[in-house]
Amino acid sequence: MNKTYIIIALLLSLATVTNAQDGIDEVLRRVEQNNKTLDAARKLLQAERVEARTGNFLANPTADVEKLWTKNANAGYELTVKQSIDFPSAYARRNDLARLRENTAARRYAAARLQVLLEAKQNCIEIVYLRTLQALLDARLQNAERLAEAYRKKIEQGSANRLELNKILLETLDAREQVRDNQSAIALALERLQALNGGLPVDFSPSTFPAVGAIPPLDRLQEQYLAADPLLGEAAGQEEIALQEVRLSRALSLPKFDVGYKRAASPGTSASNGVVIGLSIPLFENKNKVAASRARASLAAAVTGETRLALTSSLRQLHDRLLSLDAARNDYATVLADLRGMELLNKALDAGQLSVIDYFIELTTFHASRLRQLEIEKEYHLTLAQLLRLDFM
Repeated sequence: MNKTYIIIALLLSLATVTNAQDGIDEVLRRVEQNNKTLDAARKLLQAERVEARTGNFLANPTADVEKLWTKNANAGYELTVKQSIDFPSAYARRNDLARLRENTAARRYAAARLQVLLEAKQNCIEIVYLRTLQALLDARLQNAERLAEAYRKKIEQGSANRLELNKILLETLDAREQVRDNQSAIALALERLQALNGGLPVDFSPSTFPAVGAIPPLDRLQEQYLAADPLLGEAAGQEEIALQEVRLSRALSLPKFDVGYKRAASPGTSASNGVVIGLSIPLFENKNKVAASRARASLAAAVTGETRLALTSSLRQLHDRLLSLDAARNDYATVLADLRGMELLNKALDAGQLSVIDYFIELTTFHASRLRQLEIEKEYHLTLAQLLRLDFM
């Protein structure tokens, strides 16, 4: 029993077992393949790519036939076929706009993917935490059951009283209930992981936290995120799209052209053929469109700036939180690594140096320290996963 606590303390302090990381990596690979949200996001991305390439073709040609006649005779007909053409720069602007929209759609998918994979990894960390907690709770229950058996014998021998046994039985009952509650929590966490995997079973067995390296400096993290964060990239992409729409609005404010063919024929005469050339000056159709595009561009720039500030602030908070948790976990590992709290308490109780009441007061403090150490370890890994989520890219 005491060896169990020592093993747990070493695992928490070192966290160098790599099979947990390997297990998480495999889970993330499967989740990316099977997750229903990501499957829908991939289909949406494909649709957005197709949609981005529409609307940059020539307008539909028109054909007019005019049947002419006089009061007493057929005067013939006129056939006109025309093609409307925007100012050439408009097509270049639309091509640029389509490319930007495709890139922004890809960034939107990347953001959705990161969010799903982060949720899956944090769920794996939660499972590891609960399994490690299970070992602590099992050890506590085993200790309580041992004490209960020992004090039953002492009562039979007349060396203990019923009140002491009742206290131990209450401890046993509380420990057993916590074991059951934690087993249910493990089952629920595994169900959540299966749901993230598209409802397919997931084989995730590690019960130790993944290995970690040195915490990256904040300035390097900020540089990476400002260059590659998909949410910021999407906001910047929307800003680029808005600026390109301003340029397109200007191009559409330039004259349009109509070119075509015309044929006129009358009875008794030779048919005549000709070329149709027309010019459309957009005096009214595009009124205020450039101003509206500029307003949208200004809004998009503000959103990009706000997203950048929120990202840098979030990174700074996460980094500070991680450093604080790292210091706390190291402190707990140093103090508790050589602590034989339960062993010493059991010896003192058996030797009569502690009453049962004093024993459980000390034991509660000992358990609280172990649980707090485990909670800090979990929070450290959850925060680290969030801070390093760009590793999923």
